[in-house]
Amino acid sequence: MKIRFDVEDLRVGMFVYELDRPWLDTPFLLQGFLVEEPEQISELGKYCHYVFVDPSMSSIPVGTPSERAATRRLMTGKVAADVAPEGEKHAVKHSILELDELPVANTPIGRMLAKLRIEYPSQAPVEEELPVAREIHGRASEVVHALFDRIVVDGEMDGKALNEAMTEITDSVIRNPDALLLLTYLRQKSRYAYDHAISVSVHLLAFGRHIGLPKAQLHVLGSAGILLDTGMSRLPEEILHKKGRLTGPEFEAMKTHVASGLDFVRKSPDFSPQVAEILAQHHERENGSGYPLGLKERQISILGKMASIVDCYAALISQRPYAQPMPSFEALQMLYNWRGTFYHADMVEQFIQCLGPYPVGGLVELNTGEVAVVLEHNRIRRLKPRVMVVLDADKKCLSSPVMLDLINDPVAFNDQVYRIERSLPDGAYGTDLTDFYL
Repeated sequence: MKIRFDVEDLRVGMFVYELDRPWLDTPFLLQGFLVEEPEQISELGKYCHYVFVDPSMSSIPVGTPSERAATRRLMTGKVAADVAPEGEKHAVKHSILELDELPVANTPIGRMLAKLRIEYPSQAPVEEELPVAREIHGRASEVVHALFDRIVVDGEMDGKALNEAMTEITDSVIRNPDALLLLTYLRQKSRYAYDHAISVSVHLLAFGRHIGLPKAQLHVLGSAGILLDTGMSRLPEEILHKKGRLTGPEFEAMKTHVASGLDFVRKSPDFSPQVAEILAQHHERENGSGYPLGLKERQISILGKMASIVDCYAALISQRPYAQPMPSFEALQMLYNWRGTFYHADMVEQFIQCLGPYPVGGLVELNTGEVAVVLEHNRIRRLKPRVMVVLDADKKCLSSPVMLDLINDPVAFNDQVYRIERSLPDGAYGTDLTDFYL
C-alpha cells in the first residue's frame, strides 16, 4: 500500500515512491528514493505539493491514514481529515482498463481528427513483419548511431540518411506497428541513446498511425522522435550519467538540451519547421509547468502534445543510469493519472488506446497460471490481444511456445476460457524475452 503525504509532512527515513508530477520534470530522477536528509524534503517542496510513500521500503514506521488521523486526534483533540491510500484512490478513479472499449472518436480531439482520419489496416501479421522489422531496426540503429557521433564531433547531422531510414521505419509501422514496437520494447533496455531515440520514434509513429495522420505527418513525427534528445550531446558526462539527484544548476543545465537540439535541427535543410516545433515543445506541459517557455493548453500543438506523452512513456520503460525500467502497464497507469494536468487528457487516452492496456512485449499472467507475452493487439478489443504462452502453470519454460488469440475465447484444458489475470514486471519468473525474438 502506498500512502499519500503532503511534502511538509515527510520525514527522514520515508521512501518516496511516486511524485504528484512526472519525475522527468524534477531533479529527482531516481523514480523512488529514501529521504536521508531534511534538504531533500526542502528540494521536493520546490516542485511537488504531495508525494506517495511506500511504508515497506521506509526505514521508519509509516502509519496508515487512519492511524495518522487517530494519532492527531489524540494529540489535538480534533477530528483530522486524511487522504486515502494510493492503491484505493487509483482503484476507484484511475484504471486504464476503463479505456478498453472507448471509441477512438469519442473525445473532442478524436472527433476533430475523425474528419481527416486515414484508416491503416494491417497489411501483414506480426510474425511476417518481424524479420523485416528486425533488419530495418538494425539499419536505423547504424544511421542514428552515426548521426549522434557526427553531432558530437562537428555539431552537424546527416538529415538525408535519417530521412531514408525514416521512410523504411514508417512503411513498416504502417504495415503492422506491433513488430517494431516489440523490437524496441526489448532493445530499449540498453543504455545506448540511439536505441532510446528509435523507441521514441517508433512509438510516435504508432501513435500517429492510430489516430489516422497522413503518411507525411507520420514521417515528421518519426523524425522528431529520433531527434528529441540530440541536444543532450552538449551536456557534460557527469550530468548525463549521474545516478543521484541533480543539483539545481545541473537541472537547469539539463533543460538546455531543448535549445541545443533546436540548434542542430535548424542548421539542417533536411527537416521541416514542424520537426523543430515538436522538439521545442516536447517538455511543455498542459498546466504551464513545463519548459523552456511554459506553454500551456492550446499554445502546444497536437504533435507537441503527442511528443511529450511518448517521450515520458519511453523514458519510464527504458534503462537509464539513474533508474531501472518500469513495466509498461505501470508507465501507462502513471500517464493516465497525470492526464489533464501535465498531459492532454484526450491524447493520453488515445495513446493508451494505441498501445492497449497490455502493451506489446509485456508479460501477463493468465487465469490458468500460465505466463505469456503480448504479441499483437486486437484493435477492437484491447483486453484480448494475441499472446504467446512461454511458461506453464508451474512457471516452467515451455519447450515450444503456444500462440493464443484471446479474441477467439480459446479454452484451456480445464474448460476455462483464457483471459488475462494481471500484468507482470519484466523478467518475472526468470523470463528473458530476447531468447524468443533476438
